[in-house]
Amino acid sequence: MTELSDVLSGGDPQAAAALIAAGADVRYRREGGYDALIDAVHGRDIARDPRLMELLELLIAAGADLSGESDYGESGLSVLARIGRFDAVRRLLGAGADERLLGWTALIRAVVLGTAGEVEALIRGGAALEEQDRWSRTAWLVALLAGDIGKAELLALHGADTGACGNYSQPPLFYAIDGHHPEVVRWLLARGQDVERTDDGGNTPLMEAASCDDAACLLLLLDAGADVHRGADSGDALSRAESPEIVQHLLRAGADPASLSAGGRRALLGLGPEADRAQEVVPGLAPEEFRRASMRRFGRTNPEQMAEPLWEGMIRAGISAWAASRSGADAPGRPPVWCAARFGQSITALPDGGFVQIGGEHEDWYDLDFCIYNDLFLHTPDGAITIFGYPEADFPPTDFHTATLIGDHLWVIGSLGYQGTRRYGETPVYRFDLRTFAVERLQPVGEAPGWIYKHRADRAGQSEIRLRGGTVVTAGGEGEVHTASTGAFVLDTAALRWRREPG
Repeated sequence: MTELSDVLSGGDPQAAAALIAAGADVRYRREGGYDALIDAVHGRDIARDPRLMELLELLIAAGADLSGESDYGESGLSVLARIGRFDAVRRLLGAGADERLLGWTALIRAVVLGTAGEVEALIRGGAALEEQDRWSRTAWLVALLAGDIGKAELLALHGADTGACGNYSQPPLFYAIDGHHPEVVRWLLARGQDVERTDDGGNTPLMEAASCDDAACLLLLLDAGADVHRGADSGDALSRAESPEIVQHLLRAGADPASLSAGGRRALLGLGPEADRAQEVVPGLAPEEFRRASMRRFGRTNPEQMAEPLWEGMIRAGISAWAASRSGADAPGRPPVWCAARFGQSITALPDGGFVQIGGEHEDWYDLDFCIYNDLFLHTPDGAITIFGYPEADFPPTDFHTATLIGDHLWVIGSLGYQGTRRYGETPVYRFDLRTFAVERLQPVGEAPGWIYKHRADRAGQSEIRLRGGTVVTAGGEGEVHTASTGAFVLDTAALRWRREPG
């Protein structure tokens, strides 16, 4: 049962067919009342899964229960209706699934399964336009989710509330996005739907398009003026992006790279999902070699190419230092395990399609594996990774800085760094030569922002970098004071001079 449940959740029809042929019971019910059909529509994104219909045909033929409900009132049929897989709903109903599980009105049923004529007949017969299904959706919202502009127009013509919201106050645009219908998004925008209207959680349609990995809908929203910088408690649009296409569209639209999630960063770098935490990062690595290679060390030259298979394996795997120590060797009081899963690490796209990552920290200061790094990862378009290390005196550990590309140089500005190493009033500025990857510290004159971190940096003309936002650290009493930076500061990289802009 467990094996079949796992396979169904993974959505592989061939593997499921093999288990059923070998005698697996397709009518199982596991803890919580979950059955085969519910498992087949959970555990992955099925909104656009091309294997779903084949999997359902297999379960239908094998005699699976098509109307089972979990202890929480879920059914396979209701899950499919909620996400808008109405092709699958139609097939299951045709195979005998209990339609009462959907809580549909006659009008909503006609919108999904009927003709425009049937919809109009029900409306003229007095059907309630604003009556809702179990997910607080009106017939209008269901038409948007189904991608049926004709029926949506018909409902609007007869007075349906085109501003109606569903569950969690999700506005109409969300339903067109969730159904992956860019033509409906375009139609709604042309009708004047607000591109910034939010749900109860403050989420915008742009955030929804990023979460749904729908590039076509996302581009329509950006063209309509959607604010790429707007955020909610759960983050902004870029923080939800998990595919290279969505990430690149948002970055080109001006999103702050600091918002990238770990998954979005890995997708952009072509690294794929995080590896299984149980696997060895470098198979066959002896415990004593793990202990040696897992220790952080600085470069001896500026730069030094750090040829460590364990380090490259950690970059590709994306796992934490703790997970790696389980795969290698662990002992109380050990030094931090070298790790590439970091916060405050900059990422910069190169003209040739490669990327550069610099520094960053792993874990918080109280953790055994807390470490701030000063290395550089070069990702080339062919998938190769080169790691460069630097003497601490030439390039101290840095995190929550910015990295801005100007010509053949990468300008790294600001840092939080280790407490006790911050030089109040100064602004760290380093320049990497991308032909040699050597780094040099620069000391521009003028009015600098101070010891700043978590700021935003953008090109401003041919040779200028503008800093906005962020936090400035100063000395105060017996400790430090962290204050929001105001206004903007511009670094002229040609003249090596700072100036402050008011505002």
